[in-house]
Amino acid sequence: MARLAGITIKEVRELLISLKSDICDDYRIADDEDLPGIMVTIGYSPNGDWDYQTGDNSFTGGAYGHPHWAVVYLYRRSNSLELARDVIDQLWE
Repeated sequence: MARLAGITIKEVRELLISLKSDICDDYRIADDEDLPGIMVTIGYSPNGDWDYQTGDNSFTGGAYGHPHWAVVYLYRRSNSLELARDVIDQLWE
C-alpha cells in the first residue's frame, strides 16, 4: 500500500487510542448495541490535510470539509492498529 500524504497509520492509531478514554458507559453506536462505543469519521484531502469527528457525521464537524472520508466504529477493546489500517484503506478507495 502506498502512503497517503499527510496521514499515517501510526497517527490514526494514536488518535484512536486517545479517543477510547472518551467512551462513556452509556455511549452506543446504535440503539441495539450492548457495548459502549463511538463512531469516528476521518476526513482527508489530497493536499495532506485531515481532521476527525466523533458521533454523527452529517454536515458538521472536523471531517466534513474534506472530500474523502473513512468511518470506523470504536469500542474500548477495539484493535486500534487494525482500525487505523482500515481507515487508510477506506481513504485509498
